[in-house]
Amino acid sequence: MFNFSLFLRYINRMTQEEFTHIASEMRKNAVSVAQKYGFAPDDAEDIAQDVMLKLWCLHEKMDDMAYMKASVAITTRHVCIDRWRTVHVHADVGNAMPIVDEDSMYDRLEYAELEQWMDEQIGLLPTTSKIVLTMRQLEHRELSEIADILGIKQTSVSTLLARARNELMNKLKRRNR
Repeated sequence: MFNFSLFLRYINRMTQEEFTHIASEMRKNAVSVAQKYGFAPDDAEDIAQDVMLKLWCLHEKMDDMAYMKASVAITTRHVCIDRWRTVHVHADVGNAMPIVDEDSMYDRLEYAELEQWMDEQIGLLPTTSKIVLTMRQLEHRELSEIADILGIKQTSVSTLLARARNELMNKLKRRNR
């Protein structure tokens, strides 16, 4: 059980032991907040763990119990929102390319047409972008390796790769409308 009077004695400086003592109560609060946002118990536990790690980074600055409780609630809310965003981003990416049933003749034909179309679109990319995309996606080379081979900075490789992928994704979206 959480001892509030013990916490008040050490209000000006919180050590690792005191944080550990308080953390169990705060973890329960984080789990309940995460569950209120609709997360399953296992996911809520993961979120609570993330929150506790974030709070540990700030434990030396915390000197008030009300501030700590508010920090747990706010941080849990932010972690929940971040989780929802990543779930929706992955769902959008998953919907970009239809799943192909290899047994269906129609699906095989459609997939072959899509593959041919993608090859044509990659061929239309600027030369440097095409080379960077091919080296990264088909040859599975590291960014630093590509930068060494082409004699450009690694940040330039990242930029070219991002632009090429973005251009292809936009073309694919336009094609599928």
